[in-house]
Amino acid sequence: MKLFRTPEVQTLRRHSLMRTGVAVLAAGALTSLAACGGGSGGGGSSSSASDTLTIAVDSDSAATGYDPLLYGQGQIQFFSALYDPLFLTGADGTVTPRLATGFTNSPDNLQTTLTLADGVTFTDGSTLDSTLVKGNLDRRSDPDLAGYQSFSAGSSTEISDVAAPDPKTVVITWAAPQASPDKNLADEPGVIVGKDAVADPDSLATTPDGSGPYTLDEGKTTRGSSYTLTKKDDAWNADDFAFDTVVYKPIIEDQALANAVVSGQADVALQLGSSTIDLVSSKRDIVKVGGTIVGFPVADKTGVTNPAFAKVEVRQALSYAIDRESLVKDLHPGARATAQLFPESATGFDPALDEQYAYDPAKAKQLLADAGYPDGFEINQTVGGQPSDDQIAIQKQWAAIGVTLNFVTATSTDAIFAAAATEPMLFGPFAVGDNPAGFVAGVVVGGFVNLQKASDPQIEQALGAALGATGDAQTGALKDLNDAITNQGWYIPVYEDFTYMGYNGDKVSKPSFAGTNGWFVLSEIKPSA
Repeated sequence: MKLFRTPEVQTLRRHSLMRTGVAVLAAGALTSLAACGGGSGGGGSSSSASDTLTIAVDSDSAATGYDPLLYGQGQIQFFSALYDPLFLTGADGTVTPRLATGFTNSPDNLQTTLTLADGVTFTDGSTLDSTLVKGNLDRRSDPDLAGYQSFSAGSSTEISDVAAPDPKTVVITWAAPQASPDKNLADEPGVIVGKDAVADPDSLATTPDGSGPYTLDEGKTTRGSSYTLTKKDDAWNADDFAFDTVVYKPIIEDQALANAVVSGQADVALQLGSSTIDLVSSKRDIVKVGGTIVGFPVADKTGVTNPAFAKVEVRQALSYAIDRESLVKDLHPGARATAQLFPESATGFDPALDEQYAYDPAKAKQLLADAGYPDGFEINQTVGGQPSDDQIAIQKQWAAIGVTLNFVTATSTDAIFAAAATEPMLFGPFAVGDNPAGFVAGVVVGGFVNLQKASDPQIEQALGAALGATGDAQTGALKDLNDAITNQGWYIPVYEDFTYMGYNGDKVSKPSFAGTNGWFVLSEIKPSA
């Protein structure tokens, strides 16, 4: 599966590193805008091979510079070397304190008080204090910062105020109750940059300014080819990271990525393409994780770009008209057909939804007739190069109910980015992972999948309850949220896919994903015993 291939603007690669901002919409239609990369690169290290960890990744880790907030959650696998977040998702999927040593909530869950760690310094020489954290979070109104989109005005996890009553205390006021604020502040959204970077964010285009355990070796780094990071022995968390040097090599082409780990040019490779999994597993070791939902996020629920999409019956008809089981059998053995956004392992997953929206073209036709489209209608969808096998298969299935899916070849990246605002739906894999409520808040409702600012009372009520509750109340709210998104047709899933990571077991121990998220935890990669 090769859609949503980009974390960012230029490479348009896969879900595990994608941005949650407007630029990512481009990925929803693309497969081949990025140039192919090779296993070698401009980076290197003076450290011995045993002291150096080489990681091959299927997208450019710093495509638009070193501001971590320009990227989505998955890019933490790169930026956690250079920066620290307030909280971090660990290997078991739980959110653990980092720059924030802990938090307390007010009884109404509208205020969160953070306590900050001691002894943390940044590349520019500044130190961690509440004023710096406030300065970071006050950047949340910048529309270019994908990591902060869910904190901006009108979002489900909007921050309405940040206070710094003393150097080690930060008080965050939320616009709506947040029972698990640590999840909101985990990974990319929780990353803190230094004082100079807050004052001049443009400086991050070329120079990182973080408190992480590594610094960028600019002399051994070639942007887009190889990034060499050198460990800071005096970093506050240096002991959590095993290697003196970490080298990231973007390798876009699947076969080249697989060859890198098989040949020993890379110690870890993520994400393996489906056609290379058998090759890598025959020579090296593999670890995989689920939690990735492949499907159609409906960007327009109001009919602005296509009048048919204003009708919930139309959106439901498109779901009923997908023969998911046959598509998975023919194209993705090992994947799981699904009609819902929440992964099977997530709280709120509802098996009844998969039965309710099982393949039923007759029902799809009836729903189209009920919506006033008995003869069907046309949909345009932008692609980069050729559409995927999935898109072609679904094009044929929708044709059987009278719906014509037209593929429009992008003439520029600008045309791709414009698609979320000018076309009714996107397509690709999304790493929903362990925090589906956060994904809904930051992407489906408050992010680039809803540029038309559609609203639905059932979705909003369930999302508010899921974010503002714990325990059984939250479990029920998550199920309600999942049901509402599916029934309202805000998202038309096709299957749950797996993310595969190859590694050299002679060099490193088994790497760990961040729970069911499609990215690894850098601190968990250790030398093999």
